[in-house]
Amino acid sequence: MEEKRVQEVEKRALLNGSEYEAVKNKLITLGASNEGVVNINDTYFCRKDTKSFSEIEMKEVGSFSLRLREQSAADKPKETMMNVKVITRQNDHNSWEEHEILVGSMDEATAILKAIGFKPFCTIKKKRLAYTLEGVSISLENIEDFGLGIEAEIMATKDKEDSAKAKIDEVLSEIGIGSSKVVEKSITNIIMREKAKF
Repeated sequence: MEEKRVQEVEKRALLNGSEYEAVKNKLITLGASNEGVVNINDTYFCRKDTKSFSEIEMKEVGSFSLRLREQSAADKPKETMMNVKVITRQNDHNSWEEHEILVGSMDEATAILKAIGFKPFCTIKKKRLAYTLEGVSISLENIEDFGLGIEAEIMATKDKEDSAKAKIDEVLSEIGIGSSKVVEKSITNIIMREKAKF
């Protein structure tokens, strides 16, 4: 029997200052669980011969992103993680196959990736306010040199992908984020288009 792989199902929206505060207040009013504040530093890698973002933009099934993340929270030690997200439906940035492991050192992990033919091309720093509401993980994000956003996420097996997307839409609507605010791909995709350096 084939193992059911877990997908990261997520949707995101850009927010202005008043929308950000309104969503935060709505989450509190609805009794969302406050998971705390996390400071995140993400570095994305691509193959050394990459010359432009169009070469690595995730579209085709099997295309992937490769990321090292350093994150810290007030009550936890700093963690470094390596993460890969893989497209499983053509051009679908709302559901991925995801793999992640803890690594001991950002510097050593970077050195390993460089040694096997990868290079860093984009760094994104953000402060994340994390909540959980009705089984949906919700992150309000203040992204350095970019702006404000929200990400709503459910981990689900591939056969539950569509129902997970519907649940995310329902919760986003409940906190005041209509479908017209949801970005087509990802906030990361938008930032990479602006800031990636090859």
